Parts: sequence; structure tokens; C-alpha cells
Amino acid sequence: MNASEFRKLVTKHFSPKIRELGWKGSGFSFKKIDDNHVVNLFGIQGSWMGGSVCCETAIHFDFYPDFEKMTYAGCVIRKRLSPVGEGDYHWRFSNKEESNIESVQSIWTAFEKHGQKFYRDFESFPSPFDKIRPEDLEKNDRYKILDKYHVHNQIELARLLKDIHLLIGNKSYAKGFSEYAIIRMEKLAKKCLLEEKLRRIMRRRPFCKNKLSP
Repeated sequence: MNASEFRKLVTKHFSPKIRELGWKGSGFSFKKIDDNHVVNLFGIQGSWMGGSVCCETAIHFDFYPDFEKMTYAGCVIRKRLSPVGEGDYHWRFSNKEESNIESVQSIWTAFEKHGQKFYRDFESFPSPFDKIRPEDLEKNDRYKILDKYHVHNQIELARLLKDIHLLIGNKSYAKGFSEYAIIRMEKLAKKCLLEEKLRRIMRRRPFCKNKLSP
């Protein structure tokens, strides 16, 4: 069993169920656009090592250009799907088709039980984003939305929050998030510049072996 063969089982045993909930898509990629600017995305991805797949829930927004082309991989807000609700989980392929069908059914069960909870947390847009302030990011480099969704790139999160607050008319908060992002980018640029200088020094002055006699 490989990813292409597993995709066929997803098409047969998963796709019809998710379409009944108003989702569109096929294969390993699905999308559902709400009336509140939120674009719900769900993706299944084959492991680069082969032999398994993982699943991602994610959201994007329709006020961005070409939002219909977005996949979960490019989303700022996303969460790995797991049968227990947390953790990096992979559904492994089996040599038996029955076992692989059970894996597809397990993905559906996890989507219903845990994936839907993720999407419901954002169905009242602009909540919870309208409650986040620039100082929240300043105080916590690992800020979690709703205390449970960690965003790995704080600069991208600040950009998103700036755009949302502009959309709802909170210009002062939008300015605050913009200023925060600029400061973070400047710090990151200085760090990258310093690291590059150190690499150049190391290339010019390699460590010498200890030539002391025993």
C-alpha cells in the first residue's frame, strides 16, 4: 500500500461523508467556505518517508487574494489531527486492505470528534481574534490562541491579527500589531546577520588540531 492507493480508499470511504457536511474537494484536500470570512481546510499528507499519512485541520480567510488556492500547509493557524485529540499522529499503511479501510474510518472518526471542535472554535469570527491585543504577543513568545493553538511564526500571526483588526475597524490595534511585527523582523534580521558573520569567520579561520606531543 502506498499513498496513491490509500488516496483511492479515502475517495471511496471518506470523501462522500465530508461532502455531506458541505465540504468540497477530493483526494487528500478538502475545503469549506463559511459566510463569516473563515475558510476551513482539511488535508491528508503522505509521509516523506513513506508508509503512513498524517492529517491537518487549518483555517484561512476570504479577505486574502487567491484564498481559494490556499492549502492547509500555508495556513498560519493549523492543528495536527489525532485520534486522541492531541499529538503528532500518523496512520500507518498495512498490506491488508481491510486494515487500511479501518484507518480511513479512524481518520473520519477523529475528524468528527476532534477536527470539528477545531473549526467550531473559529465559527464566531471575528472572535477570538478581536480579543487579542499586541501586548499579549509581547508578553509571550509562544502565545496560544484560546490557550490551546500555538502558532509557530509570531510575525505571521501579528500580520494576520493586523489584517483582522483593520477589517473590523480597530486601527489602533492594527497599528500595534504592525509595529510588533516590524520589531520582531528587525531582531530576526540582526540575528541572521550575526549568524552569517560567524559562519564566514569559521570558514576563514578553521579550528587547528592540537599539535602537542603526547
